[in-house]
This record gives sequence, C-alpha cells and structure tokens, in this order.
Amino acid sequence: MKSLLLNIVISLFSFSCLFAQIEQKRIKINSENSFVKVHGSTNVNEFRCTYSAELPIEELEITYQQKGENFIIKHEALFLKVINFTCPNSQMTEDFHDLLDYEQYPYIIFQVQKIINHNTAEIIIEMAGEQKTYFVDIQNNFQDKLLACTTTMQICITDFGLKAPEKFFGMVKVNENIEVDFKIEMNINDN
Repeated sequence: MKSLLLNIVISLFSFSCLFAQIEQKRIKINSENSFVKVHGSTNVNEFRCTYSAELPIEELEITYQQKGENFIIKHEALFLKVINFTCPNSQMTEDFHDLLDYEQYPYIIFQVQKIINHNTAEIIIEMAGEQKTYFVDIQNNFQDKLLACTTTMQICITDFGLKAPEKFFGMVKVNENIEVDFKIEMNINDN
C-alpha cells in the first residue's frame, strides 16, 4: 500500500511545476478515508473483497525526479497482506485467499515506477510470485496539502499464472478478469 500511495503523492506534485530536479516529500496516509477493493464475478453472481487492515500510519518518505512531463519515483514497495482481504462471506474469503496462494505468497506488492503526463501511473504489481506492469489513469484532488487519489485497474488473474477457480463440479466459474479500486487520501509535508 505504501508504494501505491507514494505513486499518488507523486501525481500530486505533477500539478506544480515548481520542482527542482530531485525532490523529497513526507506523506501520512489518512486510513479512515482510504480503501482498496477487489471486484470480481462468477457466471452466477458478483463479489467484492476489501482490504480490512489499516493502511500504514507512519510518515513515509518519497524521492522523485521530473523528466519532462514524467516523474521518476523512488520509494518502498507497498505490501498488502492477502490474508487481510475479506469478502462478503467466510467461504468466499477463504476461496480468495486460496486463489492467491497466500501461504506461499502472503503479499500483493505494488511498486509505482513513474507518473506519465501528470495522470497516468506505471505500476508494477506482484501477485503469487509473478510481476506485471500496468499503466493506469489516476484522478487527483489536492487542497491545502491534502491529496486524494483514486483509480480503477483492470487485471487478468491468468497474467499472474493463476487459474480461475470452479466450484460445484464446474457449475460455478470465476471470471479471470477482476477490477481493483483504490482511494488513498494523504497529507503531504516538506522534509
């Protein structure tokens, strides 16, 4: 979650052209107004799993460098514990954890690499031991050192070597395409 949040912070700075070549900022996440949700579907119904743990509450430091319209970002990756995702019922939660092989791969890892043209983020996601790069649009709202960033990402689980599960002898099949929604709200401070 740290990585994703830091990505969002960088997009905030893209609104200001007053940057030096290399900048450092400190951010603090407002967990009460932030979330990560996974939406999926089967041939029978839809489901939504939410990250139920608190996001990091300590201040985080990011370093970024502007290159034309792009920002290169250096920060820690954001580690989300798979076991902290909960779904509408216990069986669905267990299936979600098993799908992501949480015992062998306990984290979903987000690493933001750069912000392109002020509103597109290049993000590396690691799930079940496989990495993929995504380019996602980010919407930002910035007022008085408070930044709120939101996005929706489309992910295919087979890109990570995962097989969509089937239940009841194949009568219920999970769609391999999922959506990840997040909103991160944070306070931004100079070092």
